Amino acid sequence: WDYAKYQQHLMPGSRVQFIMPNTPAQTGEGVLLFEATHSLEADERAEIMELFTCLGLVRELPSHLMGIGGAVTGCGPAFVDLFIEAFADAAVKYGIQRPMAYELVSQMILGSAKLQLTTGKHPGQLKDEVCSPGGSTIRGVEALEKNGLRSVCMSAIEAVMNR
Repeated sequence: WDYAKYQQHLMPGSRVQFIMPNTPAQTGEGVLLFEATHSLEADERAEIMELFTCLGLVRELPSHLMGIGGAVTGCGPAFVDLFIEAFADAAVKYGIQRPMAYELVSQMILGSAKLQLTTGKHPGQLKDEVCSPGGSTIRGVEALEKNGLRSVCMSAIEAVMNR
């Protein structure tokens, strides 16, 4: 799934650029990983990378990081969808209609992600800005930590990488 693999099977002189997109590219908010090793001319590559920006964030990764990059950005949307579904289920449990629950949770995630991207603040700092002493948010954070949220997230990526 990288340049070297395909190069063995193509005719000499073939132009190859491995790109790993993700499903949010359907909305123009995807991540498109371009493998650093390729056989395109510089102007061809620049043009292609520019064209792909309409689908989302375009970044280059060295060949040896394409696997982990693809695991995080390619599989990650499914994991986030589970998160959306779980929080929406909690909202439904407490009386919010499912369509609105999905809308509220998805917008919360979108807004939180945009806040991190636009401010550049560490996610831990943003979390701390919401957690007031003795408040409800810090109690929820404690529950997530007790139940291994970080460990479960890292284990999901490890499962992808150890295929």
